Amino acid sequence: MHCFEESREIGCSAAEMFAIVLDIEDYPQFLPWVADARILSRTEDELSAELVADFSGMRQTFRTVDRFVRNRMIEIRLLDGPFRFLESLWTFEVIDDHRCRVHFSIEFEFSNRVLSLVATPLFQSACKSMVHAFEQRAAYLRTS
Repeated sequence: MHCFEESREIGCSAAEMFAIVLDIEDYPQFLPWVADARILSRTEDELSAELVADFSGMRQTFRTVDRFVRNRMIEIRLLDGPFRFLESLWTFEVIDDHRCRVHFSIEFEFSNRVLSLVATPLFQSACKSMVHAFEQRAAYLRTS
């Protein structure tokens, strides 16, 4: 099992950061490993999504169920795809109206050994840059 965790103070509100993380259909615009993303269904506190990951030309589709508490937390769990296990958690702690503390954690394991050999280093790298990528997205949206 592979794990990664990061906490960081971000220069935007918890509500803004929550909205950016939950805006899954925009992921291909700023996450280079995401080739496509779409929402399959949505309720007041849960959605299911389908993402197409591009691991050095090897495209893999996976679906998740994302449960959330508005502006506070997003919990992501695998429905199906190339992983044996995938769980992720985002939390957003208000510091003031313009700053929040973001915490991101993820655990994953690919189900196929060959895919694991190729994709694990790429996915680990993506995980390590995840908070930074969303922080950059927030900065970009503020200046647009």
